[in-house]
Amino acid sequence: MAIITISRGCFSHGKEVAECVAKQLGYQCISQEALLEACHAFDIPEAKLYDSLHDAPGLIERITHVRQRLIDRIQAALLEYVERDNVVYHGFAGQMLLEGVAHVLKVRVIADPEERVKILQRRQHLSREAALEIIGREDHERAEWYRSIYRIDMNDPRFYDLVLHVGRLTIDDACDILCQMANSSSFRTTPQSTAALADLALENHVKAAIADICKADVTCRDGVVHLRVQGQKLIPAGAASPRIQHQVQDQIYDDVYEKIIALVSAIPGVKDIDCAIDTPYYV
Repeated sequence: MAIITISRGCFSHGKEVAECVAKQLGYQCISQEALLEACHAFDIPEAKLYDSLHDAPGLIERITHVRQRLIDRIQAALLEYVERDNVVYHGFAGQMLLEGVAHVLKVRVIADPEERVKILQRRQHLSREAALEIIGREDHERAEWYRSIYRIDMNDPRFYDLVLHVGRLTIDDACDILCQMANSSSFRTTPQSTAALADLALENHVKAAIADICKADVTCRDGVVHLRVQGQKLIPAGAASPRIQHQVQDQIYDDVYEKIIALVSAIPGVKDIDCAIDTPYYV
């Protein structure tokens, strides 16, 4: 069976469509649960997590990669859910977090602007002008977030298998279309797509585990973890001889290697580790 990700703007009926599809197919429907799981598993305050998913990163976050580390951890938590298969996920960046997995059906749900305004007015008893301002601000912030993190336009249809406009289409219409697609052979789970999902989950688990130690490129295939670790910058001590500086480089290299091996080897599913570390260098 398929995994379905539903991207939607605020007040666009995406949640209702997701719940309808999950009920009709007998799938699990998840959204905030995956994010909350990430908070509990990695001790991330929920308020900080929400901010990281809502606002485009500032200059300090771009420099320190704080937000990317949070996203890696959220992705790892989401992947634990979808590895069970038969899941509808609506919300935060599902089409990007599960990229490369063949049995993921990626959907964008949109709605007429006036319909979105009416929904918000009914829920929060707002004027039309206030509702328009909130929706416009929310759309802008989400678009900036995608541009800053993934360098994409979230409304670009190329990132989805299907775009559904709830307007002339009812929620039930959209649900029926998605259920039919989910049951098609195009999105059927295969041994190859299951293996790709397991590798992606392991890859992100490794990234989260070593995030506090170093920055590394991580890939996984069939349980074998390949890491390429960037060399750390060192500040030379004025009185240190070349021999001492070389010893420091070797010691840092060994320490980083041992920490990585210890952490990664303890992760379930890891069969072998190929770890290449660039030599620390002086600046």
